[in-house]
Amino acid sequence: MPKEGIRLQQKHETKILKNPQHNNLAADGIFATKAGRYWIKTADCTCVAFVGAKSAGIVHAGWRGIASGICQKMQGFFNGEVDIHVFPFAKECCYEFGKKQGMEHFGKPFLINRDNKSFLNMGKILRSQLGENISFNQECTICSTGFASKRGYKKGFNWIKMEISESE
Repeated sequence: MPKEGIRLQQKHETKILKNPQHNNLAADGIFATKAGRYWIKTADCTCVAFVGAKSAGIVHAGWRGIASGICQKMQGFFNGEVDIHVFPFAKECCYEFGKKQGMEHFGKPFLINRDNKSFLNMGKILRSQLGENISFNQECTICSTGFASKRGYKKGFNWIKMEISESE
């Protein structure tokens, strides 16, 4: 667990804090315009970073947060161009997801049927929600070594740091 910086108590919701000053507040996103270190933890959920000219944001986005629009909500904090990067998460190669639940929340275009099972393509969902100005790390937390994964039975969390330096 990081010792320096702001960490959240993530709830799989859509609450985003602006320039938080205290640790362990309940939220799934941080939008920052001030210098500091900010941390998000994941296991198989996505961590999406947004980088603007004078601000940055980072969200923990599991399927519930993505379905509820947390990433579009964060994107709305930015005026103008924003670069978006998605860190390793559970990819469609491994992310088995209930067909009924997938159809209810996302629809057929985002489900892959293989071996009588349904797999969710969260990358495709994010691209449809956020547009083409998005880059993805290609590793899957479930099948790649070196990442924590609840579904892959690997303990711990993946901590992702967003750091904003003092501007001169």
